[in-house]
Amino acid sequence: MRSRLRSLIAVSLIALGASGCSTLTGSDLAVGVNGQGVTTEEADALLAEYFAESEIFGTTPLDAGGFGDADRARLILNALVRSSAVASLLALSGDEITDADLDLYFSTVPSESPLNELSDEMRRLIATTSTEVLLSALSRVELPTAEELEATYSEQPSATGMLCLRHILVATEEEANDVVASLEDGVDFVTIATQVSLEGSAALTGGALTGTESECLPTAQYISNFDPDFVAAAFEAPATTWSEPVKTQFGWHVILNRPWAEIGDDVVAAYSSPDGALFYVDAVLNSADVTVDSRFGRWNPSSGRIVPLG
Repeated sequence: MRSRLRSLIAVSLIALGASGCSTLTGSDLAVGVNGQGVTTEEADALLAEYFAESEIFGTTPLDAGGFGDADRARLILNALVRSSAVASLLALSGDEITDADLDLYFSTVPSESPLNELSDEMRRLIATTSTEVLLSALSRVELPTAEELEATYSEQPSATGMLCLRHILVATEEEANDVVASLEDGVDFVTIATQVSLEGSAALTGGALTGTESECLPTAQYISNFDPDFVAAAFEAPATTWSEPVKTQFGWHVILNRPWAEIGDDVVAAYSSPDGALFYVDAVLNSADVTVDSRFGRWNPSSGRIVPLG
């Protein structure tokens, strides 16, 4: 049972991504999103318990030098960032995750499970990795209207939690600069993508990166499945024009955030779906004031994790 629980907890935490590690001292909030988060004392206690309960979590016990296995600590820290984002959304309506929300997870835990040996704080953090718990709590959050989503997209597309892109892939920087020059001369992006992009489907799609049923993809999907350099450039691409050339392992790209008139209905439809509230959480993580103790590092939206300073 312990090994099975260890695997389940690891999967839940890994699903929230990676972050950084260190002890937490000297700040009111060790991890915070728009003022909601965990204090230094709370974070210290969670990390200490995580490594002390090595039979449950598969971690290395603490030593005098710190929190042991840094890679495993990153799972807890990233979970704290995401749970703080959820708390920040609920706080807007004076709400919080309730016992009824948490019971959707706890009711599935057998009485003999080692999970019941953990602190209430750790059990709560693990429960908040459950999609059922999150959707229950976030059902009480007012989602953005179509007008608000359009306004957000026009300023920072990734702040909707989705990206609706076209791109042109070429082999060299010189060719990428030629693409930009043609765009500046007024040549249509789709026309160039159809004619010169090395992406196999560009002749049919005009360089559009789409889902099976949507013109857009969640930013979480980009972070998980796309080249990190491409994702970073996509997050930084202007809302109303194309990006500068960016190099990835596949070549050189020019990226375009598509006009709202082309993709607005798809963004609104995503927020109207059963998982719409989860896009809102990603939107917050892409654009909010995420504070992290400097000894952890800093929050990097395009990688969905805390990264070292520098």
